[in-house]
Amino acid sequence: MLRKVDRLILRVPHVESAMRYYRDVLGLALVREDPNVAVLRFIDSPTELVLHADLDQPSEAIYHLVDDVKALYRDREKLKLTFVSSPTQVARGFRASVKDPFGNVLHLIDRTKEKPGAKVVEDAKSSGTLFAGVQSRVAVNKDALIQLYERIGRTADDLPYTPHFEGLYGPYVAALPEPKPDRAEVWRHLLNLRKAGKLPKLGEARSKPPDVSPEARQALRDALGKDLGKRDRLPYTQRFDAIVDQFNRSQPKKLSPHLVWRLVATLAK
Repeated sequence: MLRKVDRLILRVPHVESAMRYYRDVLGLALVREDPNVAVLRFIDSPTELVLHADLDQPSEAIYHLVDDVKALYRDREKLKLTFVSSPTQVARGFRASVKDPFGNVLHLIDRTKEKPGAKVVEDAKSSGTLFAGVQSRVAVNKDALIQLYERIGRTADDLPYTPHFEGLYGPYVAALPEPKPDRAEVWRHLLNLRKAGKLPKLGEARSKPPDVSPEARQALRDALGKDLGKRDRLPYTQRFDAIVDQFNRSQPKKLSPHLVWRLVATLAK
């Protein structure tokens, strides 16, 4: 059934520099490169390493190649396979996730849609959906998340890096099956609901952005760079951790991640 490890997927801050590191330092062979994805191959193995910088995709994943994911799904009862996600079409085939009897989640992928000679970068990402990687990992329990959000009583912008978010995150993921979403994914679940107009109106954020000097604001703009216009994607990512660290190194008094986030929100408006 499991033919081989087909690919390893890693999220990196910058695809081109990461590609050069894995190619020039660690010795992998570059197969192909798109602006947001690089695919490399191990020297003594057909296994591929996929590097991406998409904050809407999981930070890491291992995919095992099988002959036909949909066929396994149809025969799941006979094969005693517990699927935690149904087959989803990706660039060259279908993928799904199963859980073994010990609680481990295995990601499966096939190449049933692959066309000979086609140069398609397979990153195992679903196409055509907002935050596709988040949605494919686990079904969103919209009702439960909306109820928890209303119970917490804090606006979305007031939640990141606070005990209030933890009070929402813990109960929400406790009731979900494996693989459980991480904090970045739950944050984006909330954003999807907000964009769809599903979250109740809770008024203004209760916490206030810190009062900082114009020089401090400029230092934060410099740290954000091109991410200034993509602020919603930042919370609970390594990129935001780096922004907080860079900003605080330039300041006499360090700010908490939540206060940096509140300041970012004011810059992006």
